[in-house]
Parts: sequence; C-alpha cells; structure tokens
Amino acid sequence: MKTSELLKKYGIKLKKFLGQNLLSSQQVAKKIVKLSGVSNKDIVVEIGAGAGTLTEELAKVAKLVIAYEVDFSFKKLLEERLSRFENVRLVFEDFLEADMRGLEGFIYVANIPYSITGPIFEKILKNARFFFAVLMVQKEVAERILSRPGRRSYSYLSALVQSYCTVEKIMRVSRSHFIPNPKVDSVVLRMIWKGNELNFDEYSKFLSRVFSNKRKTIRNNLKLFIENPEELLKKLNIDPSTRAEQISPESLQRMFKLSQLSPFV
Repeated sequence: MKTSELLKKYGIKLKKFLGQNLLSSQQVAKKIVKLSGVSNKDIVVEIGAGAGTLTEELAKVAKLVIAYEVDFSFKKLLEERLSRFENVRLVFEDFLEADMRGLEGFIYVANIPYSITGPIFEKILKNARFFFAVLMVQKEVAERILSRPGRRSYSYLSALVQSYCTVEKIMRVSRSHFIPNPKVDSVVLRMIWKGNELNFDEYSKFLSRVFSNKRKTIRNNLKLFIENPEELLKKLNIDPSTRAEQISPESLQRMFKLSQLSPFV
C-alpha cells in the first residue's frame, strides 16, 4: 500500500512543526539500505520511523531495528505494518530525550526530520558509540556538512561533524519521493566514526564561539573569551586576520587544545 493510502487509512495528518516529510518510495528505501551495508549482524537505530517505509526495509536485513518515533498518531500504523517482524522495537519517544546509555556498537540509518537536523547531529556525535551513520538530510545541509575550508558553506556544523567523522555522499534523493514534497532534494550521507578524545560539550561550545561572527577575524572572535589570542595563533602559524571559515577542522582541534591552556577572559 502506498504511503499516501496508509496515511488516509489511519487518518494521519502530517505535522509541519515536526518537520514531517515522509519517504514514500519503497525502491529508494531499498537502495538506501543496500548502500548502507547493513547486515543480519547489525543493530540499527532509526530516528523518525514515520510511516515505516525505511523501517520495513531495514527489518528485512538487520539483526535488530530500534525505531524512534515521537508522533503517537503513527503507533497503530507502525505496529500493524511491522507486525510480521520480530526484530523491530518501536520506541514512541522523542529521540532527543532518549537515554542511549548501554547501547554500543550500532548503526544509525534514518531520514532526519528537517526541523531538528542540527540537534540530532549534536546528540549523535556527543553520545558516539556507533560504528557509522547513514543519514538523509536536505541537500543544503549536506553541502554544509561536506564543505571544506574556504567555501562560503563551511560552518560550525561542517567543522563539528568532520572533527568526529569521515563523511561521504552516497546518493541523492529527489523531492518527488516524499510526502509532502519538500522544496529541495535530499542527500544521503555516510558518516564513519573516527574517534576523538575531545570533550564534546567543551569543543562544540568552542566552535560555536569561533564561528559566532563569520565577518570577524579569528583573532577578534577568540579575544571574546581568550586572553592574548595572538600568541595562541602564532603557535599554530595562523594569520590573525584569517576568518574561521578558512581554518580546517584539524587546525581547529589543535586550536581548541591550546586554548585550554590559555587564560579565559
């Protein structure tokens, strides 16, 4: 049964404030699962099960699928659609509030709700303990995440994700494969955890300060919270007039480590 027919059958009205753009193509879902490399040995966490299009395809190959869905109006639809799968655990809870402790060595595969893309990425990176993540996001968000220093799209999110993961684009998905059709196409990213000993809360706060005003030089952004930023930049061989969007994630990590040794304003 088509996604539109399922929504009508169960009387579900999509909520714009939840960023609900549901994947409606079973073929696209199959391709995402195939490209993700999920096997019968894997535990998969899905964020935003929606009508279960991707969940169903994951259940066919994974050892276990833990599917989070915040909207209780999908409960009956999902329970009936996935009733034949014993390896699916439906969790009707806000993923951002979910306690992920005790869960290790798993994989994320999800069509990220557009309205909370940033917070989801931050939670995923903060909690870590995953092997890799295959996430579908809006094309513009994907471009920001993949962006490199020197490009206008390079930002806090680019540096944050690339500091913790190796990221690649694995496919593009047309807006026509969603209900309702979003204004832009989507991109599926594969993020492989590469490990990082930096404290996430402190490092993400540092990056947000560094990128707080893209028009300012790195020296001017740093001096808002570090004494004598010129000395720190000299140690890194970075021109004080450089802007944050010109500095690589690797250099930003070294800058963060040195900043921990510098007096804070």
